[in-house]
Amino acid sequence: MVTDYGEGLRQVLLDEAHIEEVYDFRDSGVFEDATNYPAIVILEDEPDEAAREDNDIRCVRVKANTDKENDRELDEAIIEAVRDHRGEPGYSDEFIDVFDFPQRRLSGPDYWPLMPPEELQVFEKLEDRQDAVIGDVTDAVFQGIRTSANKIYVVDVLDANRIESDDEGDIVTVVPTGESEEYKIETDLLRPFLEGDEVTRWRGNWGGLHVIHPYYAETADNGELDAGLYSQDYLKENLPKTWEFFLEHKNALEGREGGRKDGKDDWYGYIYPKNLGKFEQPKIIQAHICQDATFMLDEVGTWYFSTAYSVLLSDNYRDLTEEMVCQLNSKALDFYFKHITTVKMGGYYEYRSQYVEKLPCVTEDNADVFGTMRETAGEIIDTIDLDSKADRFPEAYLGDYDGELDYISYEWQTRRYPVNADVQADVDDNFTVQAGRSDTINDPAMYSDDREARKLRAEYVHAAVDGRNVKSGEETTIPIPRDDAGVEELLDRLEADRDEVRQTDIGALESVIDEAVYDLFDLTEDEREVVEDYLEVF
Repeated sequence: MVTDYGEGLRQVLLDEAHIEEVYDFRDSGVFEDATNYPAIVILEDEPDEAAREDNDIRCVRVKANTDKENDRELDEAIIEAVRDHRGEPGYSDEFIDVFDFPQRRLSGPDYWPLMPPEELQVFEKLEDRQDAVIGDVTDAVFQGIRTSANKIYVVDVLDANRIESDDEGDIVTVVPTGESEEYKIETDLLRPFLEGDEVTRWRGNWGGLHVIHPYYAETADNGELDAGLYSQDYLKENLPKTWEFFLEHKNALEGREGGRKDGKDDWYGYIYPKNLGKFEQPKIIQAHICQDATFMLDEVGTWYFSTAYSVLLSDNYRDLTEEMVCQLNSKALDFYFKHITTVKMGGYYEYRSQYVEKLPCVTEDNADVFGTMRETAGEIIDTIDLDSKADRFPEAYLGDYDGELDYISYEWQTRRYPVNADVQADVDDNFTVQAGRSDTINDPAMYSDDREARKLRAEYVHAAVDGRNVKSGEETTIPIPRDDAGVEELLDRLEADRDEVRQTDIGALESVIDEAVYDLFDLTEDEREVVEDYLEVF
């Protein structure tokens, strides 16, 4: 119905057939065995173009997903509903929608957006009110970086929050994700890094990782921003600790992909250094397969990633990056998108660029709502950033703390996804952090002469580990202030941030953006209700 490999067949049917009936079973799972997305199309040969144009297609759209394996009773109920009501256009229940769709509306082979009349009215109005489509305002769609050695380049920073591209001259402690050894390196080449499942709506659910990025931005001959690899001499002279880090891992870096970098001068660079000049520009990062629109805003060009895709707007539209994210995440555009994309099992959709680029958008603020959209998106993003910071306690709070630190190291005895810990006291009023029966954290750095201070230190350690995912044998290092007042200070800051997050209703803020986008496309209250009702099901 919408896939690119079906274009040829769809064109033949448009040119030669009278399409009588279409039964779209989507991901309902009514057919056993292999995963499938069946559609039944009944048609007749029709050489008369006028007759084809005048035809209405009887459509049955299945909307129930069993959500359970081998739930044949529900499957039979769906089939029975199709059998009993396929002759009743306008019929709708929990399983199916029955409607007629004008064949003339299938104007091309790109996709067949079969839908009831009330949905078609909204779909066409979105097209009528657009002044562009996403493809018109896009300069490039590109994939993430390919280092071929993420276990070396991707690191956890132990004593700082998010390090930006202009944070230069400081020294931090890092641990590569593939080992437990600690290294001191300069901040100059560190960039915030998102793993695949951390690309989420509005802002990434960042786990605190950074990538070591030994490249600088430069302008290529064609005028576009590109990236060049820092020379060995530059690294030795200006970033000696980072260069020492590379030397420590030289054998592994040279041996990537069967020794492709063995003996090469650029052995410390990525094997596939593509699109590197595009990352530090305002961009939109999108998840590939998800249940609802999941577009992330990178308003200044902070984030690096590997498995997602990114949309870079054209120069003359780049200052509308925030407004475009608001439109892409809105219910109005998600309604449109779900009519033209491919469905996956379990109610997921494929957010590929070939579908995203067809979405309608508005680049002129004809409803005077761009300011509201931008301000509201900013509130959402600030809240998500604050929540992410709290999840990365204490590391995310140490960048502003200048007191002395001790370090607690603990090796986990049991895999815990996630850690579910408690603070426990013994008869001597000493406190430990206990997770299950096998993991007890008790370290000299948790001791203080004062009982309440000992309790606070245990609460600090609890906040540092509770909710994290750890493997058996994995070692966790927890920086903790040597001074009791420092422990209390950081815990107070953590609680204040958590309070602020709890007091912000992101759902309500998203509703403000949805209403603004409705205004942008001039949808009536009835048309807005059609969108909302559709998205309750699909």
